[in-house]
Amino acid sequence: IIVVAAGPFQFAMVNPVITKKLRPYQTEEGCLSLEGVRPCTRYEEIEVDYLDSNFRKQHGKYTGWTAQIIQHEVDHCNGIVI
Repeated sequence: IIVVAAGPFQFAMVNPVITKKLRPYQTEEGCLSLEGVRPCTRYEEIEVDYLDSNFRKQHGKYTGWTAQIIQHEVDHCNGIVI
């Protein structure tokens, strides 16, 4: 489960799966799990299938900072720590 804060809204994604990635770019990210920052590849636009907090299937398209955060958190769910 990840919780996404997009502007004034927060919502949970249960079992999120990124199904589409567009326009890769190189960036650096920090993480509360590690000291410092590390290089990584992210995508400007992603699509995600997930279950909402009522376990209903959802599909969302995300861009920019929100997309980057979702990618970071989905990596954690998949055992990847930058």
